[in-house]
Formats: sequence, C-alpha cells, structure tokens
Amino acid sequence: MAIREEEVGDLYDKRPDAVVVSTGNGMSIDLGDHAGAVAKVRRHVLRRLLVADVIGLATAAVLGPLFVSTVSGNPNSAVGRTGAVVLFDLAVIPLFIGIFALYGLYRGATRRISLSVFSDLRNILHSLMVGGFLFAILGYAAHRYYGFEAVTVGKIAAMCIVAAVAVPLARIVSFGLMGRAPAGSVPVIVVGTGKLAQTVASHLRAHASVKFVGFVDDSPLGRSDVLGELEDLPELCRRNDVARVVVCFSRTHPERTTEMLKALSGKVGVSIVPRYYELITGRSHVEDLSGLPMIDIAPASLSAGSRFLKRTFDVVVSSAILLLVSPFFLVSAILIKATSPGPVFFRQVRTGRDERPFSVLKFRTMSEDAEERKSEIMHLNEVDGPLFKVSEDPRITRPGHFLRRTSLDELPQLINVWKGDMSLVGPRPFVVSEAAEIEGWARKRFEARPGMTGLWQVSGRNELSHLELCRLDYLYVASWSFWWDMQILWQTPATIFKGRGAS
Repeated sequence: MAIREEEVGDLYDKRPDAVVVSTGNGMSIDLGDHAGAVAKVRRHVLRRLLVADVIGLATAAVLGPLFVSTVSGNPNSAVGRTGAVVLFDLAVIPLFIGIFALYGLYRGATRRISLSVFSDLRNILHSLMVGGFLFAILGYAAHRYYGFEAVTVGKIAAMCIVAAVAVPLARIVSFGLMGRAPAGSVPVIVVGTGKLAQTVASHLRAHASVKFVGFVDDSPLGRSDVLGELEDLPELCRRNDVARVVVCFSRTHPERTTEMLKALSGKVGVSIVPRYYELITGRSHVEDLSGLPMIDIAPASLSAGSRFLKRTFDVVVSSAILLLVSPFFLVSAILIKATSPGPVFFRQVRTGRDERPFSVLKFRTMSEDAEERKSEIMHLNEVDGPLFKVSEDPRITRPGHFLRRTSLDELPQLINVWKGDMSLVGPRPFVVSEAAEIEGWARKRFEARPGMTGLWQVSGRNELSHLELCRLDYLYVASWSFWWDMQILWQTPATIFKGRGAS
C-alpha cells in the first residue's frame, strides 16, 4: 500500500506501527516497526527526564526552607512545618514542570543525538526564575485571600537556588555524566562519503552516546563501510533502528536526496551540514526571506567587553586553582627531580595573542636532551602539517607518561594564564615554527590568547589534522561567548579522563 506524503503525519499519529511511505519515485517503504521503536526511545527519554526533574524539585522544596531557617538561626521552624505547608511547596512542582516544557527542556531532548546537562543549564535557570516569580504570586494570593502562611520570598529564593543544583544533578545521575546515552548508543547514518562525511563520521565514532552505523551514497568514494545507495536508506533506518541521519555533500542529485529526506521526515531525525559550514559560527542565525531560509554569517570578532569579561574570569579562577593545587606542584617537583636530571619546569617559546611570543610553562616530562634527540625520531611523526607528535616517544620519563596522559603536565600554564600570556580557554598554543606556517583565514586565531584547553581539546586533541585544528581555532574566535567557554571547561575533565588523543 502507498499513501500520499501529506497523509503520513495523520496516519502515524493513529497507527505508528502501520505507516507505509511513498518516496515519490515509485518506491514504498514500510517504516512501521522503526517508527514505533524510535517513539518508544523518545518516551523512555521523556520519562527519565520527568522523574529526574520531579526528584530535583522535590529535594529543593524540602531543603530550601530548611536552609533559610538554619541561616536565620531557627532550624526548628523548618522541621516543624505543617503538612499543609509542605504539600503546598510540593504542589507547585507541576508549575515548574510546565515551565520547563515551555522552555523546550523535554521536546528538544527527545530529538537530540546526545543529552548534555550543560547545554540545557541556561534554560533550566531561566525556568526556575520564572517559576519562582509565579510561585511568589501564588504564595501572596494564598496569604492575602486565605491567610495561609505558606511561603516567603526568602524561602522561594532558597528553593530555586537549591533547585539550580538539584535538578541538573538529578539529570546527571539519571542519564550519566557528560551526556551519555540513556538507553544505549544512538544509531546514526551519514549520507555521503566525501571528506566532510569522513570528518563527521570520525566525530560520531568518538562520541560515547552515538553508534555510527555507516555511510549511504549512490557514488561512494571507496569506503568499506558503505551500507547501500540512497534508495536503501529507509530500509536501513528501519533495520538498524536509526534515530538520526546526517546529510553531508554527495554527488547524488539534490532533488533525489530531497525526496528521500521528505519520506523520512517525522520518523527519523535529519541533520543537514550546510555547504559553506566553515563560515557558520555560533552567532549565525537563520533569516526568513518570503519563506526562503537564509543563514546569516555573523562577523568574526571579539569585542572589548568580551575581552574584559574573559580576562577577569581567567584571573579569578587561575588564582583559586593555583592555591588549591599547590601541594600537587610540590609532589610533582619531587618526582621529576628524583627520576631524571634537569629542571622541574619545561619552558618553550610559543606564539600568543597578536603573534607575540611568550614562554609557556609545563612540568618537564622528557629527558633533558629531548630537543637534541628530536631529529633522531623525526621519521616517527604521526601528524600532518607543521605539527610534530609521537605517541610512543622514547624521550618521555617515567612520571612523564602519567603527567602527559592526564594532561597534568600543563597545570603550570595556570601561571601563564594569571600573567596574561594565556587564557583558560582559547586556540591551541602553537610553537613559533608551527605558527609561522599558518596563513590566510586561519590567522584569525591570533586575535585571542591561546588557551589551556579549547575546542581542539574536547574535539580530539592530537587525533585532529592540522587543517581541522586551524578550523576549530577560527570557529572558536569567530563564535566566542562566555557560555561557550563554560561548556568547554565542563567537557574538558571528561576528555582528559578518557585519555582520548593524549600522547
């Protein structure tokens, strides 16, 4: 049986297990089982999110008033609250859940490949602010018209503050730290087999919550993991329970690709990589021109206000971390001196902001004559371009292996951050010889201070090509936002813990 495209949505709502899609070129593909499987996963995600949010809000409703009473010096007032007051506090949980839904905290989560608590944190905080305001109105009304002493402004504020921690924490516990998949890895297929498709596939393979299924292309470029042609895509999605299709460039006629994607729309998530993706940044947005979507290319610049905010954050945080890790500095210094001759710190000239050279600090992880021995192992270089990396470098000392694998050798760079040579987040700090070979648009990276971590750190570290490193650095400078810095800092510990791309 074949149905018209406009009937697919209605039929899917009534019978998700019996949909037969007409692709527009004579093929009829039954997506019933797959649609039901995807819908089941989405319901599972939604249930987990709702349970986590209810637990987080209930915890805040109990601990918030207790915190206020303890600070005010009368903890017994919180313990002795009447059952009616407690029930009133808990009864507003559906209010907050409704606001969460209005902010898309449930709708968007069921469509994404992975769940990241940090990416939702801004909307969670906004929702709590709006919910707290409405809660205050309800509390005032209950007191004004019914004489019910249920809440105070202080208790509402405390509840929202506790919820700002409890709700994200409950989501982390529910779904796993750093966006792990809630019900196994999400199967994804890539349309196309060109260079971009390979780059996308490498990112998907590295993502803990994604299961890269394979490529689909009518004219594959010699890939061994090509699953079939474009007309096989619906059947492949059904067979592998694919949740999302990522469309990259291919030599298939766009009209044919469009027809196939229309057949999948609503049953499988579809992501399209824009043709000029190198120009698109986080500040770009979609404009509408009489129904024709257009992507605005935002100017690539870092304003004076942004620089001040970033620098202030760097000074405050680097100072605090230096105080906390000072005992580790002492232990590392003892180990380094005890296992090999030479200084504790390794100093190397790097190119910083506005192409000014500076001396970067690291714990020494190699033998004292490492630079003299570099020519002996030059043939072992594993990366392209001007970079030099060897995973099994014979010059590395015993404690150096641990320090490099965990990136703890870079902790002394906090001193560079405090001095202003570096930033906590920024482009990769290239040595002078490597930086001298960077040309054209990639020189945009020199408008920002190099960072201890950055997009290059959380996107693959030494596994990335030189061109990909330059592209990520350009993207970071062009799209900078304080919130993005926070997200990169959030992702860095997990990346270091996994040891991906470390050497």
